[in-house]
Amino acid sequence: MQDYNINGLAIPLFLMFMLLEYVLLRLKGQKLHRFNDSVASLSMGMLLLISDALLKAYTFAVYIYLFDQHRLFEFSPAGAATWLIFFFAVDFCYYWFHRCAHQFNFLWGAHVGHHQSEEYNLTTALRQSAFQYAFSWVFYLPLALLGCPPQVFLVLFILLKLYQFWLHNQLINKIPYIEGILSTPSSHRVHHAKNPLYIDKNYGGTLVIWDRMFGSWQAELTSEPCHYGTSHPLKTLNPIKANLQHWWMLAKDTATTQSWRDKLRLWFKPTGWRPKDCRNKETTNPVPLQKTGCARREKYDPQTSLPIKCYVALSMLMIFYLSCSFILLSPTLPALSILLATVLIVTGLVSANALLENKLGYLAVETLRLPVMLYFGTTLSTPMALAIADILPVF
Repeated sequence: MQDYNINGLAIPLFLMFMLLEYVLLRLKGQKLHRFNDSVASLSMGMLLLISDALLKAYTFAVYIYLFDQHRLFEFSPAGAATWLIFFFAVDFCYYWFHRCAHQFNFLWGAHVGHHQSEEYNLTTALRQSAFQYAFSWVFYLPLALLGCPPQVFLVLFILLKLYQFWLHNQLINKIPYIEGILSTPSSHRVHHAKNPLYIDKNYGGTLVIWDRMFGSWQAELTSEPCHYGTSHPLKTLNPIKANLQHWWMLAKDTATTQSWRDKLRLWFKPTGWRPKDCRNKETTNPVPLQKTGCARREKYDPQTSLPIKCYVALSMLMIFYLSCSFILLSPTLPALSILLATVLIVTGLVSANALLENKLGYLAVETLRLPVMLYFGTTLSTPMALAIADILPVF
């Protein structure tokens, strides 16, 4: 089982809960999903899982090296105290990564994708920047030096991420007794809101006691309904552009400013900071990067035909299958198969979202990609079945 990446098994489970949420909302007469927004969010989630599958072996190797060679204390993986201490420690490290990701320009570029959706539902939980794990892992390295056993860290980190999934919903109101202690849907709605009152609040993953301790706590107010998205609107469904949006704006300001000092420090300044000679130039970014802007505005909602939506739905189901196979089997696949799967998935996600923007030229791309994906997917069916059969007895 150690030869497989079991994260792929979570995808069908997430899809089931998202479908359940959609049904419950419709039964209540609420429409909080848009097809194009949900496809865009799920596309971002697929890109994150792929990058995680490709990067995790290398980033976790650094953690193991520090633990094996430089740990300061000894903790038994079987000790209850170990799990309790490092439950708080993992959540504490997440709080500071999350806070820094909102505070510094270059890190915001690796996190902004999670906040770009103008809807708030369980699909938003999977909408993550593909490059987030390329930066966040550094914040957990102190745990290796403190002696957190790798298996303890992995389990606690996975539980932290799974816990955050259910926070992204509007079905559940405030929960008595735990508000202000644990992260809840109410506290996390505040975190995702672009209302000026709510920006840069409630960074906690599992616990919000850190927010109370470090001055970033804000309760959800009935007098201030949440409006979702970023203050600088995305205005595209393309998952590649969504991942690169903020860094591209920084790069344009870097090229525009005449100050060599500003060209460097722009990336490390707080989000929202821009060089003086870029702030009023229409040729670059005519609006602030973050922090200010209109909380209420018309949503980006391109319309397309029902046949296109049906095709995109079927295409996404096939991409989900290929993604599950790729993520599950990635440690055992040859490099050429990994490259082919990555290209097929990424081009499929880009095409699906382009079609929802009525860019019908991408149908030509699909005529080439689709048969290759179908053939490649069938070659993975047998090893996929064997991998699942190998893993399921453990559960």
